[in-house]
Amino acid sequence: QDTAEEMTRRLAAEEGIFCGVSSGGAIAAAVRLSAEVENAVIVTIICDRGDRYLSTGIFPSE
Repeated sequence: QDTAEEMTRRLAAEEGIFCGVSSGGAIAAAVRLSAEVENAVIVTIICDRGDRYLSTGIFPSE
C-alpha cells in the first residue's frame, strides 16, 4: 500500500498524472518488472482519477 501511495504522489508531482492509488500500484509494479525483464514491452492501464482521493490525505497540501 505504501509503495502504491508513494508512486501515486510521484506520478502527480513528476509526470502531471493525477491518478488514484490502484493506478499508482500498477505503475509501481510495472517499474519493478521492467528492472527484472530485459527487452520487454510492459503495458499497464491507469483506470482511476486522483480527485476521488483528495480527502484521504494521499496528496499533501502545500
